[in-house]
Amino acid sequence: MRRALCQTVGKRQENPHLLPTILIPGVGDVSRRALGRARLVLLALVLAWFFSPPEWRYAVPLWLPFLIALGLEIEFLAGGLLRPHRGPTERGRGPQRADLERFGWEGEEPEDDDPSFWTSPPVPRRSSRLLSRIAVSVAVVAFVAAAAWGISVRRGWSALDRGTQARVERVLTGEAARIAAHPVRVRCDTRGSHVGSVQETDGIAEVGGRDAWLTPSICFQLYKVIDRKDVHAFSPTGRAIAVLAHEAWHLQGVADEGLANCYAFQSGVRIGVRLGLSPSRARALMREQLATNASDSAGSPQYLVPAGCHDGGHDDLHPSSPQFP
Repeated sequence: MRRALCQTVGKRQENPHLLPTILIPGVGDVSRRALGRARLVLLALVLAWFFSPPEWRYAVPLWLPFLIALGLEIEFLAGGLLRPHRGPTERGRGPQRADLERFGWEGEEPEDDDPSFWTSPPVPRRSSRLLSRIAVSVAVVAFVAAAAWGISVRRGWSALDRGTQARVERVLTGEAARIAAHPVRVRCDTRGSHVGSVQETDGIAEVGGRDAWLTPSICFQLYKVIDRKDVHAFSPTGRAIAVLAHEAWHLQGVADEGLANCYAFQSGVRIGVRLGLSPSRARALMREQLATNASDSAGSPQYLVPAGCHDGGHDDLHPSSPQFP
């Protein structure tokens, strides 16, 4: 080996704690790796959203990861465009000037029997191409945008035509009006202005009023019952019927959340039958809702049914019937 290079390497071996300062990669390399990992995580989240239950897809709108993807790519491109252009970085074949200055051999001429080694052209370092970076960014954003259009728009409640949506809302309004005993209107809140993940509720109604709103996932579940497309055995269907009945009792004037639940589990049996379920299945669904009420209300005790919510109890709507709910 050549003397100057050997002396430099030897000095590094004597001081092993200096080695990490020489081998640490550049900030640009780290940021590119971080962006690559962020892209993979983002695409994985989109795929997970695709295979998640309908209520999860409505709780987390797909435009959110789309905006995140767009922000990542804009930041990546802007950072590359605004960073000062220094041209291709070149490295000579000899020890770097910083090493010579640091380890004390500055000004020494390298000795070698092959002078052409030191005078040969430097090795250029490849710089990333702007067009390739733009192409990757466009591909990522296009993938997420296609998912937003092809998945979110064409699945669930949003996939139904306006005529079907209006028909389902009329059926739900009729069921709520039976309980409220006055004209009401039930709407599916596709904009999320009244119910949804932000408000942390599946339904809301004016106590003693005329208007109630349900989340699109609840409406879609009830649509499947109405059109005989329900394939769920218990929880999703029972939950949807209970939410509709619960808000209907609010419209009737019941303000207490626990009492509204108690009445909803009882009225839900007849609602399920009128929507198309068999009496035995409708009753089984509401009994499941009553049985899981304690665990479902663990974080919100106001939704726990009162002590009189049992067969023959103070809150039994049909005390003469041996069945409850």
